[in-house]
Amino acid sequence: MQSQKKNAKKRSRRRYYRLKRAAYVLNNSMKPEGGEPEANVHVIENLRQIHQREVKQLKDNLLRARADLDNFRKRSIKEKREMAKFANENLVSFLLPVLDNFSHATKAKEDPGDVKSYIEGVKLIYDQFLRILQDSGLKIIEAQNKPFDPRIHEAMMTKYQEKIPENRVLEVLREGYLYKDRVIRPAMVCVNKKPQEDQESDIKPEHEAKIQPESPDQGNKKKNEN
Repeated sequence: MQSQKKNAKKRSRRRYYRLKRAAYVLNNSMKPEGGEPEANVHVIENLRQIHQREVKQLKDNLLRARADLDNFRKRSIKEKREMAKFANENLVSFLLPVLDNFSHATKAKEDPGDVKSYIEGVKLIYDQFLRILQDSGLKIIEAQNKPFDPRIHEAMMTKYQEKIPENRVLEVLREGYLYKDRVIRPAMVCVNKKPQEDQESDIKPEHEAKIQPESPDQGNKKKNEN
């Protein structure tokens, strides 16, 4: 890039001196003493040819720059497509050992007495799979016993337990995940919430007054007064 700039400066400097020299010759040739009309025509023709060469060279440089820009644009589009096409190549290569382990697990012989070790093997494969995804930026959303957050939690059902604060997550029905701090799937949860009927019964109307029953003595006094 720097060499191209230097060459462009050299070419522009040479063009400047050629035009300056031609202008000097033209000024001297147009002087009345000793000058001939043929000499003036010859100088003008030289200036015209110089101008035509300069214009041609500028057009060639413009076409070359336009072609370079078009090639750069096409190359950038191709590189972006290649990157998008093979963006998950590393992740897939990391998951291949997990796929191999699952393949070995499906080919294992059925042995009813060895169910515990089989389950432990599946758990190891799950841990391996989860660790690879976590290294790639995946995070499990913490929900159990956490305050309900509609940004990362999705309430599927409600229950009520008096010993647990309201709007707390009682149970995680399906795990939720974050990918590099972006929610890709909210956690499905069961939320601790008091039933609507209990909430309404706890609210007493302000205008409701307590009516005390009248005693027999108060009833006799009212009759005597009448």
